[in-house]
Amino acid sequence: MQKIIPSLVFATLTSSASAAWAWPTAQISGVTYAGPQVQGYAWKDQGGGAWTKWNSIAYRDSNVGDLKIARRSASSASPTWSAWSLETIDSAANDVGNGASIALDADGVEYVSYVDSTGERLKVARRVGGGAGTCFAGSNWDCDTLVFGDVTDQTAIGLTYDAATLQYTVHVIFVKEAAGVYDLWYARKIGTGSWTTAWIREANSISLAPDALAFTSGNLPRVAYGESLEGIRLSAFVGPAQGNWTTSTIDANGAGPASLAIRSFVQNIAYRNPATGALRFAALNIFSGSFVLSTVTSSASRISLALDDDLDPHISFQEGGAAKRAVRKSGTWTIDTADASAAGYGTSIKIDTQLATDKALVSHTDGFGHVKVSAE
Repeated sequence: MQKIIPSLVFATLTSSASAAWAWPTAQISGVTYAGPQVQGYAWKDQGGGAWTKWNSIAYRDSNVGDLKIARRSASSASPTWSAWSLETIDSAANDVGNGASIALDADGVEYVSYVDSTGERLKVARRVGGGAGTCFAGSNWDCDTLVFGDVTDQTAIGLTYDAATLQYTVHVIFVKEAAGVYDLWYARKIGTGSWTTAWIREANSISLAPDALAFTSGNLPRVAYGESLEGIRLSAFVGPAQGNWTTSTIDANGAGPASLAIRSFVQNIAYRNPATGALRFAALNIFSGSFVLSTVTSSASRISLALDDDLDPHISFQEGGAAKRAVRKSGTWTIDTADASAAGYGTSIKIDTQLATDKALVSHTDGFGHVKVSAE
């Protein structure tokens, strides 16, 4: 897949145009009572022209309190997306699945962080298949409990890979609250090792999105979030100890949750202005080391951000009961309507990079508990 990387553009050139029609949109059959969903995507080049790609959507079934997942795949041998298949990740008398976040490794293996409301516990599930999982009898998922107590319904998960040791590290950002005091925490698991946790900082009330965690080219985690009285904040791991982080303010007039995307030298954040409801965008200027702020459109909520292979930002959001996508090319923003039919709740965006063309995938709910996927 060959891509041309555009030159750096830091000017806040902003214009918009609306598409005259919506994208092809399909409802995932069998999904009802879906709570906020999160989306993962992975693509693998298997050599000799062979490839496989995976698309997974995790959601909470509010009718029974279970955490579930819908998945599909495609390959060079069968390039059309397969039908969606559904599976339960964690099912118990407990109320699980709030605050879910999802990540996929390079083989399409899913990892989901979430909260078990019974005991306010932080959990992470990894798909192992074969009915050999620990989440419940016959489960395809292993479930680990990382933290017992005081965990809010906000998590963000991500994966990094060490080519030297040939192992993944699972990273989770989460929030604890006790007696009105909010703390930002970091958990990680290196390879087959044990989970470890570290405190990042105490904060005012925190708004953390499931796609708020991203990594620099050196596999160093960063997390963006909203903090009351402070605006949009960015905490960056500086090491070497797990709890060594620095925090800076990106926009004192912004509000979370915020979505963070990092690829190569590009670091972008999408969020809202609480006073006006406008969709705001922050782009790191690598020469000054500061973020350049701009407004994308005047009204937006339920925001998600992704970068394509050209390092161009795509933002999904809800406006006026519609799911929309803003994309910036050559410094100019264009806004498309992905789905105009009572849609756009809990948008999540990923970029389908195969075949050699970046196309946005926007998942969202329609207000009736159905999960829909709009494909550019």
